[in-house]
Amino acid sequence: MSGIYQLEFDKSIKFKVGNKAIFTCQKLKKRVMKKKSILIIAVLIVLSTYAHEYVLIASEFNVQRGDTLELHLFVADGFNIELERPLQKEIIKKFELTTQNTNIDLLAENKDASYPILKRKVDFDGLGLIHMERGYSKITLENKKFISYLEEDHIENINIQKSTKKEQRERYSRYIKCLVQSGKSNEDTSYKIITGHQFEIILLQNPYKIQIGKSLQAQVFFKGIPLANKVITIRNRTGGESATRQLSRTNANGICTFMINRKGDWFIHATQMIKCPEPSEADWESYWTSYSFGIK
Repeated sequence: MSGIYQLEFDKSIKFKVGNKAIFTCQKLKKRVMKKKSILIIAVLIVLSTYAHEYVLIASEFNVQRGDTLELHLFVADGFNIELERPLQKEIIKKFELTTQNTNIDLLAENKDASYPILKRKVDFDGLGLIHMERGYSKITLENKKFISYLEEDHIENINIQKSTKKEQRERYSRYIKCLVQSGKSNEDTSYKIITGHQFEIILLQNPYKIQIGKSLQAQVFFKGIPLANKVITIRNRTGGESATRQLSRTNANGICTFMINRKGDWFIHATQMIKCPEPSEADWESYWTSYSFGIK
């Protein structure tokens, strides 16, 4: 087993729903969103200003045919949620729902700027893999912040210690997955579908069949090739308990291993960076990936 296990407490939560104001929790609060209660636990925090995951979180990961599937696209540092993104057709290149029988274009099906990013009747049985590809965005960071960002996101192949520049220009794209289950998944293998993302995580076991205390393996691909020797992060939150984090380094086949030690919402994420192939556009090009699911 190649896993490296590390416990982390997410120290607080900032949250925004639609265009409502951001708030910070320092004790247990309840937020009602269209008849759904979200419980948020936290203590003190200083959120990162440059390391933000994009993660799809379902109001319910386990649904039944005829239910309403509601997905929120959050910008977060771990489970410290900073804001919610609407459907942004201008920047989203692909947004699809793939099941064992169908592939649905969610970008065409939903209105631009809608909150939450997805709300539709469940019309399938088994697993549903929602996957999104977002186009480029750009950022410029002074060297000190850029180095901290590399360390925080475990980007070990980039070193700017000898750089003569005072700041670093980066362009980045995001590749986001979410797995939900409608009814029973039986022998459905949609959890390991390869969508062709530039930076992609697939699961090697069905998380909805894993017992608490067992391990889950994931495989990571960069530009279609298994990514070796890369630190990957998985995070969990459940009920009123503090959120946790585990780290695992991929083996030669791009496979990492995590322990599913409790129920709740889970997501795996990683960031990969290379020199930008278009130096006039940016110094660096980064790729962000996440894969979320829930365990009862």
